[in-house]
Amino acid sequence: MHYKLSKRKTLLLLPLTIAFLILAAFRFAGNALHPLEPLSQHYKTLSELSPLPDNSRAWMDTVRYPWAEYGKGAQGNTLWRTVYLSGKLEAMLPGLVTPPANSSDQTRAELDYLLRLQQNRTPQEVARAQYIANIGSWPNILNPEDPDYLENRKQLFYIASPVGEWYNDKNFPATTELLLNCIQDIRVTEFRLKWHFKRARPYHLEPALQPLARISSPSFASGHSLWAFSEAFLFAEIIPERRADFLKMAEEVRWSRELMGIHYPSDNEASRVISWNLLSAWSKDPAFVEALKKARKEWKDWNKSNQRK
Repeated sequence: MHYKLSKRKTLLLLPLTIAFLILAAFRFAGNALHPLEPLSQHYKTLSELSPLPDNSRAWMDTVRYPWAEYGKGAQGNTLWRTVYLSGKLEAMLPGLVTPPANSSDQTRAELDYLLRLQQNRTPQEVARAQYIANIGSWPNILNPEDPDYLENRKQLFYIASPVGEWYNDKNFPATTELLLNCIQDIRVTEFRLKWHFKRARPYHLEPALQPLARISSPSFASGHSLWAFSEAFLFAEIIPERRADFLKMAEEVRWSRELMGIHYPSDNEASRVISWNLLSAWSKDPAFVEALKKARKEWKDWNKSNQRK
């Protein structure tokens, strides 16, 4: 798969100039959004390598995600409707990120990094990554009789678990409603991005990789990381003083996808950038602003009530 040079000038490869331009354009209930945190050193080192095709590895650019492995559910999920995300703003998202070429020095370095993770991962790390792999809420589990219904709602609050087990769907119904709507937008965005880019998984390019799972959808961007960072940024708008805790949880989700050998670091960095821009886009929707206002009030009222006890 070949890319034009102009498509390389994205948030994955340059300082976050575009992100901060967007930040200036978006206002959140009268206040500027918290800036997107800078690139982590983990990704910065990789992103400094060339993302352009390398003719010595040209065969890699012929590899795309195999249609035979593309799940019907993953394809069907692209048809869901968004709730807070307008079509106009959604159309902007794919232009903010671009994967490095399969044959590029950057992708080669990312694959080598994944091989090192594979060589050094411990049984404890594997168990943790596989546990995280089973976390993540879905917008189509709506029937209370569904055996996954309660767990699905519980997992809406996974990224906020540092706050405490009492911060949950039962005690915070307004927050739960907000999260359910945001999860729908997150999942729609995830699968439409995957459909747009159709990036091969790391194990499609590197035979020595032994992934801990094989996934029935393309690699770019990471759905787990998109969910995790989107919720981290959202919870940080409700409880700003816990932002670092929420981002730490999201970073662990990111790490788990790389440890499992199923995502490139650039997949995860793209998800982090898209997540921040999702929040920016949501802030343009009056229904989201009102729903967030209710979630913030619910948080404050709960704390006041429990302080009096």
